[in-house]
Amino acid sequence: MGKPQEKLQDPKDRVLLGKDIHFSAYGDDSLISQVLFITGKRGSGKSWTAAVLMEEFARLGLQFVCFDALDAHGHLAEQMPGVVPLKPTLGQTINMKELVETLKTTSNSVIIKLAGLPLKKQQELIAEYCEALLEAALGKGIQTIVEECQDFIPQMGRPSSADPIIRLCKLGRALGYGVTLISQRPAGVGKEALSQASIYLVHNVINARDLKALDDQLSFGTDKKTIKRMLDGIAKARKGEVIAYAPEFYRDRGYVVIGKIRGDRKTEHKGHNVNIQDSRLKFHDENPIASPQDLAALDVEVDVNPNHQTPMAAEASWRTPPPATPSQMNLPPARLVNTMSWDAEAKAEPEVEYDVEVEPPEPEKDGSLMVTGIVVGGLVVAGTLSYVVYRGLSTN
Repeated sequence: MGKPQEKLQDPKDRVLLGKDIHFSAYGDDSLISQVLFITGKRGSGKSWTAAVLMEEFARLGLQFVCFDALDAHGHLAEQMPGVVPLKPTLGQTINMKELVETLKTTSNSVIIKLAGLPLKKQQELIAEYCEALLEAALGKGIQTIVEECQDFIPQMGRPSSADPIIRLCKLGRALGYGVTLISQRPAGVGKEALSQASIYLVHNVINARDLKALDDQLSFGTDKKTIKRMLDGIAKARKGEVIAYAPEFYRDRGYVVIGKIRGDRKTEHKGHNVNIQDSRLKFHDENPIASPQDLAALDVEVDVNPNHQTPMAAEASWRTPPPATPSQMNLPPARLVNTMSWDAEAKAEPEVEYDVEVEPPEPEKDGSLMVTGIVVGGLVVAGTLSYVVYRGLSTN
């Protein structure tokens, strides 16, 4: 068994991520208005660090909006007061302008669950939020947390969310707005956004391209030997161990602090890692297959272009939005449920088009060949008779 986690004293004016890793909560240097980048390979502790960050924000009365692409933090709303969950479905959207206006008049934070939505829809929601936030004058600090940020601000490609996120990173600090970008692949995140980060929290990274991407970002204007030593050691970091690179905050400590994220979480950690077991244990008695012939029954022809109506189009009841949940109703003074609207019409199912192959012409029938032979033979006979008659007349 490992050593029990040390219980840390919560300071009243510091965001305490670990014993040696802490930042100002208020004032001009408040963490709430900074751009952070949290990275590390899968299982290194990124989501844990993000959850500790949100717990600290909630404890200190600092507001945040988290876009949770993996549904890793939705349960926090059930365990932390003042945090409201929102989960739009395929038929719903969120009016981001109304959401931002609501945030202006409340201290509540929001976790938006994006899991289950198409990626394009996720990108559109984040883009609308960033634009609405920049247009609004909240008059207070707020932190926007983006999980799996490589899908929204990629190094290659330009989805609808890319430019709004870059603008928020560049312009937000003057308005009190900060951004936390989280990804396990630094090489896949747009450099234009990463260059705005003032704080890097780096967990275990082993991929060569990712290490090179970090080296490119961190070595700018900094002692390259220090960065090289830091990156050489990060591949050996254990779960929860992190290198905090923050030149603006750690000048007196050589820009870099090596430590461990606090383990005394206030909320339960609910990771979504699947516990792999012998599948035969679960399915041993469920729907047993007696013989290979049982599987043959599954090999049937499928109509790839069925002429049917979708269940959503067939039922009119889908047009009625579901009732608001209590968590949505308790966000004063505006109800977040009012920010949700349904698409009025279901999109028709695309029809499948087929490439029609032109059939080759049928071969000529035997009868037509016989007729052709008779005609040709008749012409030959007629020609022969004409020649005989001509010779006879010439002789006479």
